Amino acid sequence: MLIETLCNGCDLPLSVNDLGLCNTCFGKLERDLIRARDWDYSAAAFGVDPNKRKALRQRVIQEYGEAYGLILLPDVPAKVQRKNKRTHSTENQHKREVAAHAQRDYTTTDVRQAAQDFLHDQTEEWVNFSRLAQYLYERFYKLNPKHMGAPGKKYKSLLKFAIDYPSRFTIHQDENNRSLYWISLEDKAKW
Repeated sequence: MLIETLCNGCDLPLSVNDLGLCNTCFGKLERDLIRARDWDYSAAAFGVDPNKRKALRQRVIQEYGEAYGLILLPDVPAKVQRKNKRTHSTENQHKREVAAHAQRDYTTTDVRQAAQDFLHDQTEEWVNFSRLAQYLYERFYKLNPKHMGAPGKKYKSLLKFAIDYPSRFTIHQDENNRSLYWISLEDKAKW
């Protein structure tokens, strides 16, 4: 039964069906229901063999496209392209600043001398080794202990590197925390 009134889909004064849709909007609704695989509510899909529904959907998509014409999908968030949070983080900004100021060409002697200078400038006799390691990693660009030392000598860590110079550094393990190491210059430790 057709009733002349405003169409619920396009708001035009046209003849509408019992759903309140004109022929054009009703066609859009049918195609949207088929795109959404909502077979139970589609009059066009009524009586279609379940094995042929996929072909019907493909035909609708080929002829009219994938975009829905009338139905708004409920609670489907629009895909928003997010910026990578890490790119603007203060941590990464700090890393970029450190890398920009880091010394790029260096030798084992340069690293050893920088460690000695750092320890010499400290007011405490014993310094937490992790503070020295952080200083060295920030000062020298991509510092890798495996590339330091004599040819054929590959250190697995800066701690092993420092231990290999007992005439310059004194290192001891914390008694209460076995994963904590303290370092001092050999001449400071004797005082």
